[in-house]
Amino acid sequence: MDLSQRMMPRDVITRWNATYDMLVFAIEYRDALDSITGNQRMKLRQYELTEEDWDIAGKLCDVLKVCCYLFLTH
Repeated sequence: MDLSQRMMPRDVITRWNATYDMLVFAIEYRDALDSITGNQRMKLRQYELTEEDWDIAGKLCDVLKVCCYLFLTH
């Protein structure tokens, strides 16, 4: 998949932009995440995202990007 090996950021309540960072990572690594969660042997199928889930994640990321920009510029 030609992606660098990275640890997925965690969504923590004490960091105001943690959700945004996690979503940016997830969208960038979507193919890898789909491959991992779709593998029956890894028993992670319950975490597999649907196309609609990915669409919502992308839209949420766009909204949070604007919020992060506004927060940082004011």
